[in-house]
Amino acid sequence: MYLFAPRSGAETRRMFSEKGENLKNTLGDLANTVKDEVTAAQQSSTTDEALPLPTSNTYKPMTYQPQ
Repeated sequence: MYLFAPRSGAETRRMFSEKGENLKNTLGDLANTVKDEVTAAQQSSTTDEALPLPTSNTYKPMTYQPQ
């Protein structure tokens, strides 16, 4: 799609650069949010137990079935 876009090469490169910068910022924000949540959970925990994971009814363990 981008190869056939009616933009100049410089304009297309600038657009990709901006989108890449936005993605980098978004991922950085997400990483900081996760880090903050983990830190808060660790500080509120009084034991060395693992943090509980949400349960899902869709999980099915893999089993070996010979053919």
